[in-house]
Amino acid sequence: MANQSELIVHQLLREFGRPAPDDPARRRLLETLAQRGIVRSGSDVLTLLAPPELVGELAARGAHVTAVEPLDALLERARQQIGTTPAPIHWVRRDPHRLPFRRAFDLVLAPALVLGATSQEHDEELLRAVATALRPGGTFVFELPNRELLLRDFVERFWGELDGLLVLAHQSWDATSGTLRIEWQLVWPHGPREKYERTLRLYTASEVVQLCRRLGSATIECWGDDAGTPYGLWSPRLLVVA
Repeated sequence: MANQSELIVHQLLREFGRPAPDDPARRRLLETLAQRGIVRSGSDVLTLLAPPELVGELAARGAHVTAVEPLDALLERARQQIGTTPAPIHWVRRDPHRLPFRRAFDLVLAPALVLGATSQEHDEELLRAVATALRPGGTFVFELPNRELLLRDFVERFWGELDGLLVLAHQSWDATSGTLRIEWQLVWPHGPREKYERTLRLYTASEVVQLCRRLGSATIECWGDDAGTPYGLWSPRLLVVA
């Protein structure tokens, strides 16, 4: 079972490089997807590492939601936070890179960092698994940091607070491989420091588009925000609709 430190690292990873949304339920994003006919009442939706508020909002809108999390503790926390919903939510403890589904969903939605957290081989494996999970004509919507924005504002060392815990970060950029090495130190109020290191592959929008096309996506859009604004150099995030 994961300890509290491991849960914190999971949270740091999934939120890396994104401004905190004003509305964790992402109602504006869901409204945009509804306006474009991507999500609607009765849709079968698979969420990967989604905030509980977003999972609950999808269920409230009448979608049939299957929510994937890699750890039991994260599943239990999400269940408790959401409580009862108008439509039941199917919770699955699973590595998102090893999805067991086949032609079961109209939409796969991944608002956390699912590409770049391991390796390009794992990223291609994830995209193939998602393609298999989608019905013909289905859509994969996933979110990535804006690499150009991160590099423009690159800071080697910084710190912040997370649930009252002090987190120190030290990061270094490898321009040749397009990877970022980041070290987090968790400073507990009454205990030793703990150190965790990760290497992240930061994709440009063009690299993601090429990867999706190579793996069979017919139509790809890049948005810069939840309203579906076209992605640009200073967009707060990169949303890929494939």
